[in-house]
Amino acid sequence: MNLHNIGMLAADTSRSKMYLKELIKKKLLPHYVLLLLNPNHELLPGQTKNHSENEIIKLLKNLNIKYDISYNSNINDDYVIDMITKRPEEIFIFSGYGGILLKDKILDCGKRFLHIHGGYLPDYKGSTTNYYSLIKDNSIGASAIFLTKEIDSGPILIRRKFSPPIDRREIDHKYDSEARVKVLIECLQNFIKSGQWEYKLNNNIGGETYYIIHPVLKHLSILGNGALI
Repeated sequence: MNLHNIGMLAADTSRSKMYLKELIKKKLLPHYVLLLLNPNHELLPGQTKNHSENEIIKLLKNLNIKYDISYNSNINDDYVIDMITKRPEEIFIFSGYGGILLKDKILDCGKRFLHIHGGYLPDYKGSTTNYYSLIKDNSIGASAIFLTKEIDSGPILIRRKFSPPIDRREIDHKYDSEARVKVLIECLQNFIKSGQWEYKLNNNIGGETYYIIHPVLKHLSILGNGALI
């Protein structure tokens, strides 16, 4: 099924690849993809050493999904905003480089950005939240929201908790993305079934905003030492 009113704004990351592969598997094809390629040699957050933009492009070509490429890793660049603004799709699945926030200009371009946050909202807002939730609750989470100007504060479409990963060393590029893509698929299937975006929690307020976890705390989270904070 081609999601005619839904596109995708995707950076060349392991998460974007997982999103696309699962969307293809579930026959939920975005109508259009704007792919952001990293023009530099150093890896950006969300990329792995064996990343390859050709894998994403191959997936898009094999399914005849229309796409454009921006050789710019800045998702808030005027060219990216112009490309998105010109498109007929009203909704864009957002899968950017890790830690990059959409600024006011792109959020005001007339599109809505469906984001799957790696954390159980509203309890865990901000960055690297699943490491904190592993320490506090021994679980990881994912929540579907439409992005707003307040960090991780858009109304919640779906939120789910998941059991701790078998191998916590693989959280960043595997288990966090697996949790997110499950929520993404469920969110899109619900939309197709009902024909509308149904919110489970309109008041996404409260909770705590976390920042990039300290390496020591991250190590403790990977070790699985239980509730420490």
